[in-house]
Amino acid sequence: MSPKDDDEDQAKPDVVETPIPDYEAGRRSITVRGGKTRRQMVDEKRRLQLKARPFLVISVVVLIGLLTIPVYAYFQNFVFPPRELALRVEGTEYTRGDVVNFIRFNQRMSENLGVPFEIGNSLFDALQTLQENELAFQLAPKNGITVTAEEVDERLDTILGFVAVTVAERESREYKDNLEEAKRQFIQRIGIDEVIFRDFIRKSMFKERLRGVVAEQIPRVQAQVHMYEIIKLDNDPEERRAIERDLVSGMPIESIVLKQSEDPNVRRDLGNRGWTPFGITPEIDALLFGLDGDGNRLLPIRTPSSPRFDEENGWWSYLVVEEVQDAREVDEESFEALTTRALTIFFNEERANFDLYMVLDSEIFDWVNAQVRLSALIPTPTPVPFGFGTGLQGGP
Repeated sequence: MSPKDDDEDQAKPDVVETPIPDYEAGRRSITVRGGKTRRQMVDEKRRLQLKARPFLVISVVVLIGLLTIPVYAYFQNFVFPPRELALRVEGTEYTRGDVVNFIRFNQRMSENLGVPFEIGNSLFDALQTLQENELAFQLAPKNGITVTAEEVDERLDTILGFVAVTVAERESREYKDNLEEAKRQFIQRIGIDEVIFRDFIRKSMFKERLRGVVAEQIPRVQAQVHMYEIIKLDNDPEERRAIERDLVSGMPIESIVLKQSEDPNVRRDLGNRGWTPFGITPEIDALLFGLDGDGNRLLPIRTPSSPRFDEENGWWSYLVVEEVQDAREVDEESFEALTTRALTIFFNEERANFDLYMVLDSEIFDWVNAQVRLSALIPTPTPVPFGFGTGLQGGP
C-alpha cells in the first residue's frame, strides 16, 4: 500500500451505522409492526371492539327473539292450554287436559267396541257429565251413597270384559294373569294413568247410585193416556173434519189411522204411540192431561187435536187420545225416561247450592276436539280377550 493511500484512509472519519431498535426505552415488549407498536395495535383493536359491541348486542337480542318465538308457540299450544281451568265444582277443579282425558277414555271405550266415536258435542257432553259426576260425588254423604274400591275393581273388570262366575274362578292364577294383561293393554291404548280413569269410573258410579235414589221417589203406578198420531202432508181443515167424522162414527182407531194417515211407516206401527205418563213429553203434557175450568179434558177422548207442524219431517200431525187410565204401571222404557228427567231437575235444583264454573267457547271447543281427533284409533281397534263390556253410564 502506498503512503498516499494511507493518508486518505486516515483523512476519512469513522462512520458508525445506528441499528433500528427492537424496543424503545421505558416501554415493555412493544415491538414495531408496520410502523405501529403493539400497544397501539391493542388500543386500536379495543376501539374496534367497542364500536362493534352494539351490533353484537343487537345480534344476540335478535337471535334470542327468534328462538323465543317457537318456544312461546310451544308453550302456548302444548303447555299452557292443558293446564287452563275448564270446570270447577266447589273446590274441585278440572283443567282442559282433564276434559281431554275424560273424552279420550270414553273414546277408547267406543272404539274398542267397534263403534265410531262421534266428536260432535263431545266437549259439552264431557263438561256436563264431569260436572254431574262431581256433584253426585259431593252430594253422596247427604244421600247415604258409598262406592268402595272393590266395587270400582269389579266395574273395571266388566269394562275389560272379565266377569267371574264363581269366587274360585276370580281367584285363579289364569284369570288374574289374563285380567292384568288386558288392563296393561288398555292403559297403553288410552295413554292415561290408571288412577285417573279409575276416578272417572268411581264418580260415574256415584252418579248411577244417585240416579237410583232419585228413581225411588218416582211412583211406579201413574195416570197415563194411550195416544195415536195421524200424519198429514198438508194443513187442510177438511182433512181434520174427515178424521173427526170417522172417530165419531165409532170406527176403530187403527182403521182410521190406516185410512187417513200419510205416514210412510203407518203399516208398521199403525200410528200407535203407546201409553204415556205425565212428564215423558213435557211439551204436550198440558194438552194430554190438562183440564179446563169445568174439569173437562183439554183434549177429549177420541177427538183429533189441532194440527201440529213437525219442522224436522215437514208434515202435520193430529194427536188422538184413545184411552185414559188413572192408575197404570209405567213400563220400563217410560220409567227410565221419567228417571232421566227427574235427575236433570234434581241437578238443576242442587246447582244453586254450589260454587260452579264452566267455560265453553269456540277456542276450547276447537282445541279439545283437535286433541281428541289426534288420538282416534278407528278403524283398527286392538282386540282384547273376551271382548269389552258396556261403557260408563252417563258418559258422553
